[in-house]
Amino acid sequence: MGVELSLKDKNAVVTGGAGGMGRTTSLLLAEAGANVMVADMDAEAAAKTAADIAAQYGVKTASCKCDVTVKAEVDAMVAASLEAFGRIDILNNIAGASTKVDFLEMPEEIYNFMMDVNAKGTFLVNQAVLRVMIPNKAGKIVNMSSMSGKEGYPTNIAYTASKFAVTGMTQAIAKYAAPYNINVNCVCPGIVHTRIWDKLLSDVKEAGGDPDAYWNERISGIPLKRPQTEEDIARMFLYLSSPFADNMTGQGINVTGGLILH
Repeated sequence: MGVELSLKDKNAVVTGGAGGMGRTTSLLLAEAGANVMVADMDAEAAAKTAADIAAQYGVKTASCKCDVTVKAEVDAMVAASLEAFGRIDILNNIAGASTKVDFLEMPEEIYNFMMDVNAKGTFLVNQAVLRVMIPNKAGKIVNMSSMSGKEGYPTNIAYTASKFAVTGMTQAIAKYAAPYNINVNCVCPGIVHTRIWDKLLSDVKEAGGDPDAYWNERISGIPLKRPQTEEDIARMFLYLSSPFADNMTGQGINVTGGLILH
């Protein structure tokens, strides 16, 4: 008897789904059989990802522009998903932002931006999707946290604050949603070379540092001695979105190569 992880006939929404880990996750969900709404700030890239999904996997797909910090856009995303698919079974909330600014030099605007995208965005998207999941008495919500949502790092204090908020919010929403048979978890990636890391390394260079040395120093601390890949993270989103994770809720799952162990 084989073991198959299938999302056939499930309807998924992926925020930040047009690029990086979001795109990789969108494609993997579709490969497992899910219909996918690709939501992203970049409407053109979202449409491209949706078209690629349809061409490769033949599932239903749709796309929309969504700024997760704007309630009206989040509500419109949910409405568009219901129009396209009829219901939402899975939310992979991957939209996020990061930066590297010295704590004493950090302007208030950077702190507010981190909290808006990562914390407020998680609040708005989870709230809007949960409203339409509750009547179905079923659903899987997976948020994007970070290893910085488990341990503070002095190089990205505002980001750390926002990701601790995501981890704690995930726990609280999980308890709220449990009576409705809805699982709410989050993924805590380690070091993944995405566009966010490109920006961080650019910031290091602009500050007069050596981005290659900074990157290699960070990798050297990983017990498995390699950075995490987009596929590593997408596989955990897939698992937590599947029936295999039916008895998991309120968890922050580390995918860090052993860098974070709690």
